[in-house]
Amino acid sequence: MAGSGSVGRDVLVSSTEQVRRSSARWQATVRSILRKSVSGLSVASLVGVCTIGSVFTLAPSASAIVGGVPVADGERPFAVQIEQQGEDGTWSHYCGAVLIDSRVVATAAHCAKFAEQGKLTIRLVVGRANSNAPGGTVVTSDRFSVYSHPEFDTTTNTDLGLIVLDSPVSQARAMLPSLGTTLRPGHLVHAAGWGRTDLDDQAKPSRLQEAQLPVQKFDTEGGVWDKEFICAGTAESRVAPGDSGGPLFAMKAHGKAVVYGLVSGDTNTCTGLFTNLAAPDIWKPFRAPLASHGLGHVIPK
Repeated sequence: MAGSGSVGRDVLVSSTEQVRRSSARWQATVRSILRKSVSGLSVASLVGVCTIGSVFTLAPSASAIVGGVPVADGERPFAVQIEQQGEDGTWSHYCGAVLIDSRVVATAAHCAKFAEQGKLTIRLVVGRANSNAPGGTVVTSDRFSVYSHPEFDTTTNTDLGLIVLDSPVSQARAMLPSLGTTLRPGHLVHAAGWGRTDLDDQAKPSRLQEAQLPVQKFDTEGGVWDKEFICAGTAESRVAPGDSGGPLFAMKAHGKAVVYGLVSGDTNTCTGLFTNLAAPDIWKPFRAPLASHGLGHVIPK
């Protein structure tokens, strides 16, 4: 968080400035090609991309929440850190996520995809604000099942993955909104993540950061982007790809958090693009998997 056949890695690097200057439709086309090709790439070839939590943002972008503040221990128990295991066996930050049931964690599909395919080893740390300190609940990959949206496309509201735990955790969950809930422009919400705190500094904080973001009117750029997305943030207070999968939420009077979206990416006109969890269609592919675990009640109504 800051102040908050195949396409090869050479394409991701060399095309950066070209894509930055290109039209929204061209960006969407390239991203679609990348999405279709990504399953043919090795995880190693995507290290430079995956470690900032996004496999679809080609333009350079710091992994940061701009305008963020540190979160105290225990303040956001529903926040989940997804860590990836390196070749040397060590663990490092990969993506954010959120606990929506004692046995279900929600994140972005692009964060869950490689783990679901068995190309990446991940673990979850639930309810720990400081990644350099003990605490929270660690759940290893042999204790959960991963599902990503089967129709995931970066331009549509399908960037959702669910991780189903074998056993419940004790941390307080965030609630989901009722289906069809809308956030009007100007509504203030919060985003949280472990990205960088300075856009010009490669170092990332060990402590969870949080920023308050205003909801913005979403420009679909002539239909390039699904109108179901949520857009939130400004130049001074925003998310970036390093916070992918993390929650967009509001705290209610009763002290409960309601999570409305998940960090997905950005567009030419939107600094923070969020998967909309109140959109009915996004949950359809997850009905059967959740029901098979006895968790059909998790899907909002």
